[in-house]
Amino acid sequence: MPEQDEFARRKSHLIAVVEQELPDFARMCRDDGADIVLMHQDAFAASLHEDEYNLLGMAIKFAGMHDKHVQIIPGNREPIAV
Repeated sequence: MPEQDEFARRKSHLIAVVEQELPDFARMCRDDGADIVLMHQDAFAASLHEDEYNLLGMAIKFAGMHDKHVQIIPGNREPIAV
């Protein structure tokens, strides 16, 4: 049971962080009307800080918990393949 308790604690922590730091993103993930969440590549880690990378990973995991696909769109000057 301790492993289950630890997993539940980590899951609760992830949810709390995403809800606090990314409330709009959390709302989009809970929206039943969309299967894909779009993100601009500079929405996270624009200044290349490690904690931003961690938050990006948490956001992707949170989206997956809500059955959402995450699509990263490139910077303004980069081409988008169609």
